Amino acid sequence: MTVMRCRYENELIQALQSGILSESLIAHQQSCAECREAVAVSQALRRDASSLVVRYTPPPSSQVWAAAERHRRMAALERATLFLRALKVAGVIYIAVLAFWGIHALAARGGVTVPGLDPKLLSATIEGAGLAALLVGSGLWYTLRGDKRRVG
Repeated sequence: MTVMRCRYENELIQALQSGILSESLIAHQQSCAECREAVAVSQALRRDASSLVVRYTPPPSSQVWAAAERHRRMAALERATLFLRALKVAGVIYIAVLAFWGIHALAARGGVTVPGLDPKLLSATIEGAGLAALLVGSGLWYTLRGDKRRVG
């Protein structure tokens, strides 16, 4: 398009958009090169815009809000389950340390006596630690089994 614009250009484009085109504007369009070019450009832009609307219609706002709410809930759930995952790891470490300590204590009980530790006290300690390991292990088993069930 040229720098010098026709004074009827805007009026002609508005008339084409509304669909009300007077005979004087039609006659002017046929005689004015700037107006013909402006009409051609506006029609090309309108065609491109209409094809883009069909291909790139954004999703409904309710769908966008639902996705944002799901994302917020998933982030909150992730923060909430972080502590439970830490407890699972701590429970596994506790069971490993307890098993190592129990094997060491049983080996020491059979061959070497521990000074200052009564054998009955050692037996009660091992039973208490075993009971604690049983309870922690059952809790871990239930928690880990629940994770697998929800995923699958």
